[in-house]
Amino acid sequence: MARPKNNDLPTHMWPDGDRGGFIVQNPLTGKRKRFPPEKEQEARDTALVLNQYLETRRQKELLDAGRPRLNEVIDTWEREELPRQPWDESTRATAKWRLERIKRELGKDEALIEDIDCVALGNWLARTAARADPFNKWRRILVLVWGFAVAKGLAPANEAEKVQRRSTSRKIAENRKRRQQLDVEAFKAIHEQAGELLRLAMELSLVTLQARGEVCRMRHDDFRDGWLYIIRDKVAGDSDMAFIRVAITPELEALRARALRLDAIASPFLVHRRPERMQRRWIAGKDHWTCVNPGYLTDLFAEARDKVPRFAELPERDRPPFHEIRGLGGRLMKARLIAGGVRRSDAELAVQQLMTHSNPRTTQIYLEHGREALTDEHFVPVKAAFSVRELLGG
Repeated sequence: MARPKNNDLPTHMWPDGDRGGFIVQNPLTGKRKRFPPEKEQEARDTALVLNQYLETRRQKELLDAGRPRLNEVIDTWEREELPRQPWDESTRATAKWRLERIKRELGKDEALIEDIDCVALGNWLARTAARADPFNKWRRILVLVWGFAVAKGLAPANEAEKVQRRSTSRKIAENRKRRQQLDVEAFKAIHEQAGELLRLAMELSLVTLQARGEVCRMRHDDFRDGWLYIIRDKVAGDSDMAFIRVAITPELEALRARALRLDAIASPFLVHRRPERMQRRWIAGKDHWTCVNPGYLTDLFAEARDKVPRFAELPERDRPPFHEIRGLGGRLMKARLIAGGVRRSDAELAVQQLMTHSNPRTTQIYLEHGREALTDEHFVPVKAAFSVRELLGG
């Protein structure tokens, strides 16, 4: 059996030299335990449990001392308070992504929460979000964390709450979106720079007109009886959802087959990956350890997009995000339908149904009894109308 590289192993676990197998060491006692090669997973699990225990113990010591690092407070808030927020899974995933960035940028160099004041938070927010809407969303998560710290006696005041909210009025020039729409050539240029995971996600979004959250949640068992079943969360915390079933075309089947060949990992999700850190806190609360956070997809797209000269020259706020793929797909679908003889109004309705469809009665059933209570009749049947292979010239 091929041994994994050292950087693939959890902390305090390493290969057992020429003897094969693995060693896990308890740093508190210095004792080591050897595992034969066939018990690699047991060794990994032991090391992960040990690391989690050590991290919890270290955080408790800092909390007991009353001078915790910002990152410890964030980890505690995420563990204790995030599950209590009335958010759907996509909003919860976005919050986790925001918290990780806050830890990387504000919590670097072992920063103590008591040393970060409203001026520092205001400056960081101004650098992070130019427009009012994202500024206020970032501010909101900071207010929750600092409010938690105050309630626990870990900070003297809610410094984040002292930062002024920004007006979201479109009368203010900086609040108006200036990002460019994607056209076919831009899509192809970004697609060429993308890795296989991002290419698959881009094509799924273009064909089905779904956003990054729905693309990340597409499962193999959503393909059944000739349909792809999709539940689209439109607004976090509201009962306004979309329930559609997309007729499976040869192209959708081909995309699904590519997902199965994406790597050697068995995953229920079409878009999936092996996480960089196989730690319990990274995979806790996920439907499956291979699922992809929508924020990760955003970052991959931005990285590929910024390699395209026409976008690299633009200010960052003007560059199109992953979400613009839906708009491009909608325009292409409408044009294809009209060219095929469909009336403009009917073409627009077909695009609208594929992008979203709300049904209060279906929503109530879904909220009260879950996905299993929905029947085929609760999903609006729709059909994708063009081929991404034609678009890419493949």
